[in-house]
Amino acid sequence: MWYLSLLFILFLIIIFTYFVKEYRQYRLELDKTLLEYHSYVVKMDKLEKENIQLRRELAIEKNAAKERKEKVNQLKAAFLANISHEIRTPLNAIVGFSNLLIESKDVSERRQYAQIISANNELLLNLVDNILDLAKIESGYLCLRTSSFSLSELVREIAMKCESRVSDEVKIIVKKPENDYWAELDKKRITQVLEHFVMNALKYTSQGYIEITYEVKEAAVILSVTDTGCGIPSDKLNKVFDRFEKADSFVQGIGIGLSICKSIVEQMGGCIGVESELNAGSKFWIEVPCHPICCSEEKNSVYLMSWH
Repeated sequence: MWYLSLLFILFLIIIFTYFVKEYRQYRLELDKTLLEYHSYVVKMDKLEKENIQLRRELAIEKNAAKERKEKVNQLKAAFLANISHEIRTPLNAIVGFSNLLIESKDVSERRQYAQIISANNELLLNLVDNILDLAKIESGYLCLRTSSFSLSELVREIAMKCESRVSDEVKIIVKKPENDYWAELDKKRITQVLEHFVMNALKYTSQGYIEITYEVKEAAVILSVTDTGCGIPSDKLNKVFDRFEKADSFVQGIGIGLSICKSIVEQMGGCIGVESELNAGSKFWIEVPCHPICCSEEKNSVYLMSWH
């Protein structure tokens, strides 16, 4: 009977070996499945974190878009409120004084009314020009046309053009280098910027002077307008080139002129700035890249354009 016991023992050994092998295979499969599950959990956790981050970024972008929309709506409302007032003011003056001009028989009165109508016509034209320039800048259609011109002649022309608008207590001064310099720039746009600086100075200067200056560098020209007006408060100094910003809300204008000047100068590759002290005057300047050429010598470097 011993061989039966031996066979039984061998059978048990074979059965045990088989089950051990199957168990090991099962453990390998189980470990593989657990590893895949762990990898799946890690990926899902990563995707969940990315999803949370995307939702956060989406929420931030949504809030930013909402703020931009609100800002645009505020700018539109400010623009419409300002533009409606600024258009009505010269129009009312034109209509009212035109009626008075028709009815008046006195020559001096008619001349005075005609001057008022002409001044308001110019205000209205400048307003329309600013709106058109703003539309061009927004649409990217503001073109620059360069030509060669005399910088000395440019500042004198601007001074002479603005001379008729100054009061008896304000003088316009042109200050320039001893030599005349020519530059290759967009004369029309440079003139537009400087004229706006001068017109702005006239609004805030009741006595003293307004000085138009230019100086040259090796690869740039600096043009500036300095006045002895009321100056700009320090809390508004960094906002003067923003749209619809005005140093004094009671002064005529919609607050886009300096913003347009900034866009023009930046499109030329230059920079714009302001220096001001309250009750001591302001200085607006631009620096535009170019290569000024010295052409001739002029005797006088300072011109007093107004004698009162």
